[in-house]
Amino acid sequence: MNSYGSYKSLVGNSISAMLAGIEIYNKPRIEYRNECFVILLLNSWELLLKGICSKNKVRIFKPKKRGEPYKTLNLLDSLESARPYFPQGIHFKAVEENIGRLMDYRNNAVHFYNDSSLEVVIYGLAQTSIVNYRDIVLNVFGKDISSETNIALLPLSFTVPPDPIKFLGRQSKHPAPISEFLKIISDTTSELEREGIDTGRFLTVFKVNLQSTKKIASADIVAGVENAPDSGVLLVSKKIDPNKTHPFTQKRVIKKVGAKVDGAIINTRSVQALLWKYDLRVDEHYCWKNDNTNTYQYSHDLVTWLKKLKSQNIEQARDEYSLHIKKKRAKGGS
Repeated sequence: MNSYGSYKSLVGNSISAMLAGIEIYNKPRIEYRNECFVILLLNSWELLLKGICSKNKVRIFKPKKRGEPYKTLNLLDSLESARPYFPQGIHFKAVEENIGRLMDYRNNAVHFYNDSSLEVVIYGLAQTSIVNYRDIVLNVFGKDISSETNIALLPLSFTVPPDPIKFLGRQSKHPAPISEFLKIISDTTSELEREGIDTGRFLTVFKVNLQSTKKIASADIVAGVENAPDSGVLLVSKKIDPNKTHPFTQKRVIKKVGAKVDGAIINTRSVQALLWKYDLRVDEHYCWKNDNTNTYQYSHDLVTWLKKLKSQNIEQARDEYSLHIKKKRAKGGS
């Protein structure tokens, strides 16, 4: 079993998927056009990223489990594995965020189906994504897909040339999931600017001949993004570093919380009892398990949660945990 796959086949299929997606997009009378196009676009990226991994002898197949078929890395895992091999001059984070927002659109199509105005933003994200893709394929594999087809997305379905920056900068009301989606784009743009990263790799306004006319800036859009009422669900495909979201060991959690909460003692025994009683080690909001070291790390939210407890909750957890330990010992630890 070749755990790396064939990078030539992967890249060949990736380019085929990209060209098929562009062809579908440029036929505006096709029903469900944007959704079909974005699915093919993301499939193309996944295959390309696996091709980059394969070329650099990074395995794309996950370890085989008994009784289950072989599985390969998903898109986000492939993106992370390909990170060290990105070409210089193409900033990884901007490309990562661009792909992530297109994944959000794909995952939330059921919420976005009735807002055709969102096509303007998808156009800007998608055209930028294609240019990113073209540049990476050319840099890593020496192939120029623009020599095979016109890689411009034709904005034939719009009554005026699309300008996502103007769209984002308008004060407008949208359903909650769409407002949240637009807010994420605004927040991402601001974050990239703060880090000195070229936002032109995230979202850009293009003429049809692919000459960039203006890259997005947070000043253009922040005024047009408003919080919406809490309704609907937005699925966000954002890869988060658990070392940032869950930075604390148990010892540091205790130090952050303090020696007592509501008069009850907080020590290792107390925290272990509370983790056990409330099943917090299986709640990703509070706890992350590092499978490489078989250790646990905890979030800021766990510290906040512990500080809000009442003394009776802590004492009850300690008592029940002590009883649980005694029963386990009586059964020989089983």
